[in-house]
Amino acid sequence: MSNDLKGWDSPPSDFRLPADLKKHAITFLTLDGDEVLSTQENLFEVVKRFARRFVVDNNISWLKLAKMPDNVNTAFVLGTTVDHESSPPRFLLEDNCGKPKICHNVFQFGMKTEETPSGNPFRYLIISRLDAHATAILDMNALRKFDQPCGGNTKWNRTKSIAEEKEKVLALLSVKRMEELKHLLDLRAKDGELRLCIEGKIPECINRFWGSDEVARLAFARLLLGQDHISSEARKEFGDRNYANVFGDVHLIQNALFFNAGVASNDRAVKRMARFCGLTVLTTNQRQSLLSPIH
Repeated sequence: MSNDLKGWDSPPSDFRLPADLKKHAITFLTLDGDEVLSTQENLFEVVKRFARRFVVDNNISWLKLAKMPDNVNTAFVLGTTVDHESSPPRFLLEDNCGKPKICHNVFQFGMKTEETPSGNPFRYLIISRLDAHATAILDMNALRKFDQPCGGNTKWNRTKSIAEEKEKVLALLSVKRMEELKHLLDLRAKDGELRLCIEGKIPECINRFWGSDEVARLAFARLLLGQDHISSEARKEFGDRNYANVFGDVHLIQNALFFNAGVASNDRAVKRMARFCGLTVLTTNQRQSLLSPIH
């Protein structure tokens, strides 16, 4: 971990749960997957005990899948991608009529940053279960007024973080601008280099947020090197300064690597990056017994 991140995954001494959270199953973790606090049991361990685990994409009917009898021992994780791209976001928690979505094998996952009394940033991970108290602790009326227009172009301003992440991806490709890719002498050699790097770092992903983040970025870099329509579209999105969800697929892969899970997605770019990382893929085009992984 770099010096500027030291202490970011250590909770402040006065970190406490609000009283109204205690009926809701929720767990707070360090960035290395260590439990900080839980209202009930450690949900990270709960998720890992399921026979199968899938981090879901925004294009998957995850609640329908989760409630299928064949999937009773399958955990579905609503991670960063779904959280940022769902429109409106209230549909993660309730249906059109305002009825809460309750499903005990569905979990929400994300990272939050706060400041300690000393002013230092404190980053931690949150896992919560989609239980009967998930909506009771929230201001649902305020959430219902919030939407992310244009099919998921979020209102959250992440311009700086997107620019910084793009620089990291370009550095992996040994270029300063995406247009320079066509001048690389040996794309196959660069792809092989990234493939070997992914293979070497895969063991560092499980339970490690930054380790899985690094591997997901490498998989995205490999995607951008491709010469077909899938990679061409990814490069186009990468170059669009107004596309806020350019790293949505990367977040999906990162979350799956962290949980040692598969991905549930119909997106071709996601499926390719999952294959780069050896992850199982579930699509709505296959039978949902989940017996046969797609590579």
